[in-house]
Amino acid sequence: MKSRLLLTLAIAVALIGIPLSGVMAQELTVARAVVCLDVVDRMPVGVGDVVPAGTERVFCFTRIDGAQGETQITHNWYYMGTLKASVVLPVRTSAWRTWSSKTVLPEWTGEWMVEVLSNDGSPLDSVIFFVQ
Repeated sequence: MKSRLLLTLAIAVALIGIPLSGVMAQELTVARAVVCLDVVDRMPVGVGDVVPAGTERVFCFTRIDGAQGETQITHNWYYMGTLKASVVLPVRTSAWRTWSSKTVLPEWTGEWMVEVLSNDGSPLDSVIFFVQ
């Protein structure tokens, strides 16, 4: 009886770590998320949380770690709390750099936020910046 209980317990413990779908859950993390004025050679240029007046395009650069196979993230761009753009970006390896950009109209001064979401819509990170 005791050996049967131990066997049942061992099987239960072994099965706990296996998702029902048979696919390992991904632990995506944002290693870096910055707003910048450009991306050159896959690196952010002009990083800061204040964007000068008259800047026509702003970039959000992210480094994503932990992907197990191909997936995607989303950059949601908000101006003063209103969604202005949603950009879906591929993530193809466990250490992936990607970015999106947003055209900024001259009258869109004030607070902005870029929210980084996982493939299932879970928030991973956010970056707040200001356009002067």
